[in-house]
Amino acid sequence: MKEVQSVAITQWRGAESTAKQDVVVRERNLRIVLADSKAEQDFAFVRTVVTDPASLILGLLYTTRLISGATDVLQLRVQNQVAKVRLKDTCELSRKLASFQPAARIVTGVCGPDEGSLNAWRACDLAPIESSLQVTPPAVTRAIQQLNQEMPVFKQTGGTHGAALANPEGNLVVVAEDVGRHNAVDRVVGEALQKGIDCTGSLLACTGRLTSDLVLKAAVARIPILASMGATVDSGIELADTSGITLVGFVRGTRMNVYTHPARIRIAAT
Repeated sequence: MKEVQSVAITQWRGAESTAKQDVVVRERNLRIVLADSKAEQDFAFVRTVVTDPASLILGLLYTTRLISGATDVLQLRVQNQVAKVRLKDTCELSRKLASFQPAARIVTGVCGPDEGSLNAWRACDLAPIESSLQVTPPAVTRAIQQLNQEMPVFKQTGGTHGAALANPEGNLVVVAEDVGRHNAVDRVVGEALQKGIDCTGSLLACTGRLTSDLVLKAAVARIPILASMGATVDSGIELADTSGITLVGFVRGTRMNVYTHPARIRIAAT
């Protein structure tokens, strides 16, 4: 598996040590350069797993609103850990980089909330999500359980986060792993763009904390329900409430906490 590598370690158990081999995630830098017919600019430096960067790049460009769909990308080439992306002139690259740079820094940042995420959402000039999608608690549980089962790199290393789009029954449609929560979500959104999957009818399941910067990605992608086995923070709740997202945390077995817009989680009629 390209995403992992073997390393020599000394393992201690109590007062005894043993020399052995362990497996860790392979992490690399990815430099993303954007261009149109008028200019070429550095956009981001991302730490990511080594395989399939296209979905990550597409998702990142979409959640930062530099593109409105996969067809806005004319060419995407990756060589020596540098991704060069040619966009349509209609994307207005220079203007968007200037006006959306604060939001870009938030959604591509390291783990943790940022008080600017709410302002970044308002700057997107998008209406709150009004979705009639409803799912049952067992469907939410099923999505999280299936995500845990579909993370082979995590099973080997314990060193990745995961994200997945699930249908209303909780069955996974797209799943991805990466070293960071944000990258995993971007990969899922990017693959949905590539495959023509409508995110607006999906549940986004993920690992890790539900911070405002992660909620912002789901809001821009117009995903109405975001669930995690992890905790949430106050800024994530505030942004989910404002943007119209149903935020579900601590999905553990049959237990879960619904923090915002609870009407989308319902018991099936009998």
